[in-house]
Amino acid sequence: MARFRYRAVGNDGAVSEDVVDAPDLEAAVAQLRSTEQLPVEVTPDGEVPDVASLASRMRRRVRTPSREAHLRFTRELATMIAADVSVDRALEILAQSAGSNVLSDVAGMMRTRVREGQSLAQAAAAHPNTFSPFYCATLRAGEAGGRLAAALASLARYQERMAYLVNAVQSALIYPTLLALAALVSLAILLVYVVPQFDQLFREAAATMPWSTRAVIGVSRFTINYGWLILLVGLGIWLYLRMNWHRLGVRVSLDKKVLRLPVVGDVVRRLETERFAHALGALLRNGVLLPDALALAADSARSAVFVQTVRSSINAVKSGSTLAAALARGSAFPAVALELVRVGEEGGRLVEMLDGLAMSNATETETAIKRFVAILEPSLIVAIGVV
Repeated sequence: MARFRYRAVGNDGAVSEDVVDAPDLEAAVAQLRSTEQLPVEVTPDGEVPDVASLASRMRRRVRTPSREAHLRFTRELATMIAADVSVDRALEILAQSAGSNVLSDVAGMMRTRVREGQSLAQAAAAHPNTFSPFYCATLRAGEAGGRLAAALASLARYQERMAYLVNAVQSALIYPTLLALAALVSLAILLVYVVPQFDQLFREAAATMPWSTRAVIGVSRFTINYGWLILLVGLGIWLYLRMNWHRLGVRVSLDKKVLRLPVVGDVVRRLETERFAHALGALLRNGVLLPDALALAADSARSAVFVQTVRSSINAVKSGSTLAAALARGSAFPAVALELVRVGEEGGRLVEMLDGLAMSNATETETAIKRFVAILEPSLIVAIGVV
């Protein structure tokens, strides 16, 4: 027999707190319900609180787990399911050992929902801040086809690849970002502290200054007198863009301009193509219908141009158009990607071709990122030197 501390609500609405002896958690809950008490929290020693207390904790802190914690959660869950561990037992283990407190709470709540009869996909869908529609749809398809372990493994591979790409881009931009910040700080120091000293010397000498010197001194005076205005205008522009990002076509227009840039556009296009191929291939492999898979793959995109292109292709596919022809109506995907999709459709090997497209873009994406950084760093140095 084990001892469980509980908090329950009686028929009269009174809340009671006490302990109860029972063989396990389920027996403790059943014992409380037999006495016409509604359990709100039942916490055995060394166990995770039940869904009510976890929900209360989640309401107090709605946070998104880190990308690394999410990947570890998916990979460990896939490993346990593949080893024939039951879903509720696997979630119980993750609730006790997950590195993220948010994921520990989520796993505990999911376990309770699964034990109440819900599927793993339904339990995950109850936490939209943690699991995306793409994630839940893949789980749902895997459960329906009896391939839950394979579905989780494909999700882990997808998350791992996306995490690698994000880390690669962030790592590549660390040095250029620090260089740009150092240049801005140095320029601010020159304009606010150094140039005014020379300005005073030139005034006392009553010397005739060339136009370049007068321009630098003018910029320095404006920065000193109206620096606050520059910051205010910059903040206003940032707030306007943030508030209207999804309105007036601001995001679509900006993303179109980004895709037209010589080097940056190539990097973004390859990143989005790889992400789309990974997402759509994973969904189709697990039995999701093509229109539904396209809708979910669109949600996984980051560029508004790609989102718009994929979403507009859904109705075309439903009307009988091929996927390659539907995607070709937009200006997002490169010609090689469209050709591979067309060949895959004609040969009945669309999933295989999507996997190949993702793999080929993986190498090309890394090359494009390296090329971008190789051009960006000396360009920044030259620009700083000119300034």
